[in-house]
Amino acid sequence: MVAFIGKYQYNSDMAPDRMQLQNMCKKGHESFKEYAQRWRDLEAQVAPPMTEKEMITIIVDTLPVFYYEKMVGYAPSSFADLVFAGKRIKAGLKRGKFDHPTLMSEKAGTNEVDENEG
Repeated sequence: MVAFIGKYQYNSDMAPDRMQLQNMCKKGHESFKEYAQRWRDLEAQVAPPMTEKEMITIIVDTLPVFYYEKMVGYAPSSFADLVFAGKRIKAGLKRGKFDHPTLMSEKAGTNEVDENEG
């Protein structure tokens, strides 16, 4: 076991790449802001650095369907604007401003959009 770990340790030491960012997904218990922070922390390690537009495009593509549908037509000028929009979407959801099929599963506790979202 130690030999295996020693031989393949370099895999965990390698910097993340764009593919890892594209494969990330929001966890059910994470708020939008927490997910964006986790994503951004990993993005900061990617080389070469990403442009703001590239970051926004990739993270929007990783969002759950409910958020994706709301964000895909939105063109924020910065990552911070994207996070603000995500928080506004959640606030609108809590206030009943959206009529979406995923809301039915949220009531059953099976949706990726959860009540702890901030």
